[in-house]
Amino acid sequence: MASEASAGLSAVSSIMGGRAQARALKTEGVMLEAQAKGVDLQAKQASERRREDLRASMAAYIAQRSARGLSLDSPSAVAIERELTRQSVRDEGVERLGYINQAGALRMSAAAKRRAGSNANFMGYWNAAGTLMDAAGDAMAAGGGGGSQNMLGKSAARRAKGY
Repeated sequence: MASEASAGLSAVSSIMGGRAQARALKTEGVMLEAQAKGVDLQAKQASERRREDLRASMAAYIAQRSARGLSLDSPSAVAIERELTRQSVRDEGVERLGYINQAGALRMSAAAKRRAGSNANFMGYWNAAGTLMDAAGDAMAAGGGGGSQNMLGKSAARRAKGY
């Protein structure tokens, strides 16, 4: 009787442990998803900052050429403006790609945590079932279990009494 109660408590403990682990993992997944959204925001802010820097650089370049009395539409001026723009766009793309990769990794980790949470819940029930099956097998082996063995014993006793 004590072993059955112990098995029952162990089974309940397995289920509750699986549920607790599932909740913890799913919460971690939500937190990682929130971090990914924060990284997305950083990417947008960094891109806007790069564009503002480009506009400021171009304005300073144009002001400097105007102050010196140089033509703004000369081939060298146009080439310099194109190069400034090309470098700025490249730098923005590289920085943005870094943020996109970081957010993607966080999202993949969040998905893995959610899957692990589902698996933990399932494993809690699976372990509980295993514990109960082991306890039933032990009880049957000890001869104290109910089931078919007990019924066969009652049936033989009734035949012996003439029922």
